Amino acid sequence: MSGITFTRAALRGRGAVVLAALAAAVVFAVPAAADTSPPTADLGVVSIHASRQTAAHGTRVTFTEVTRNNGPETVEMDALPQITGGTLVEEVCDLGISPDTPDCEYGDVAPGASLTTKFVVRVTATHGTVTMRGGVVSESAFQDDNPFNQYRTASVRVG
Repeated sequence: MSGITFTRAALRGRGAVVLAALAAAVVFAVPAAADTSPPTADLGVVSIHASRQTAAHGTRVTFTEVTRNNGPETVEMDALPQITGGTLVEEVCDLGISPDTPDCEYGDVAPGASLTTKFVVRVTATHGTVTMRGGVVSESAFQDDNPFNQYRTASVRVG
């Protein structure tokens, strides 16, 4: 029994109950399991819009994306654009965060917090559209019960 021995005399006295309880505590002591499950949060793109409806080849268009951690827990959050028909030339991250081009790495974002990111795109297309698919992702493992709201798209006609 875990290196603990009891004499009959010790067990006969009033201390028998105390000693038995102590022995049980030593034998059955199990450390509490740490909760290692990833946090749960619904990250989503609330809106994305362009600064103009049409643009010419070589001009600049600013796409503004609003992302949100809908909770219920804090998670690491990044805004990441996917651009066709243009090239990212500048980005402005909310909270004074320096861009890690092409994304804004915001770090841990509390539930209910919204962030605004601006992406300035130079139009390289000569016809068709310049399109930005704005997305919100995380570098950390987390459970998102609604992964369908993590991207939105805005387009500008090139002409």
